[in-house]
Amino acid sequence: MKFDALRRFAVTLVVALPAVSQAQWVDFVQVDGSSDSSTFVLVREAPRTPSGAPAPLLSATATRWSSGQALAIGYVYRWQIAQGEQQWLVGAGAGANAFRSRAAGNQADESALSARLQSEWFGPVLGGSYYALAQASSFRGAWFATLQYSLPTLPLALEASRYHETTYQATSVGLRVAIGVPHWFARVGAVRADGQSRPYVGLTYNAF
Repeated sequence: MKFDALRRFAVTLVVALPAVSQAQWVDFVQVDGSSDSSTFVLVREAPRTPSGAPAPLLSATATRWSSGQALAIGYVYRWQIAQGEQQWLVGAGAGANAFRSRAAGNQADESALSARLQSEWFGPVLGGSYYALAQASSFRGAWFATLQYSLPTLPLALEASRYHETTYQATSVGLRVAIGVPHWFARVGAVRADGQSRPYVGLTYNAF
């Protein structure tokens, strides 16, 4: 994705923002784009269970990079392990996945059902608050981890994440900035993949 494509990507996000922010069918949206990759994430809480456990999560993700792309939908049931100031939730579920290689001379498609595990931690720490997430899937050895640290006196959060699957790995570091629209944040930073670092831009809608 060259400069013109990146500019079109940003314009599309701005145009879509009002419609998505009014939608009641989604709790979390994240879209990122760099010159080599793009990511789209949707998350929705399912109805809570009678037991009072944390709401299960429904998710859809799409990741595209220079030599491949991956799509997934999933359902994860969650349990509260620790509560209070420091909270810990774990989850288990299943998903449906698809992968396509676009590498020259190595065109390949793959799809399968998958098992999923995840763990979430959040609470106050060091003058601010944190949120950490780790996810793993049985499809192509995929896993994802992210850590966010927010400052209560500033509209800023520091973010770091790592994505891994059999043929693609990427590490991102950046800032999340409140933009004055409830639940919406801009994201800027750098992603390193295939031995190269590239800037990325993105938007997040978070109603959790």
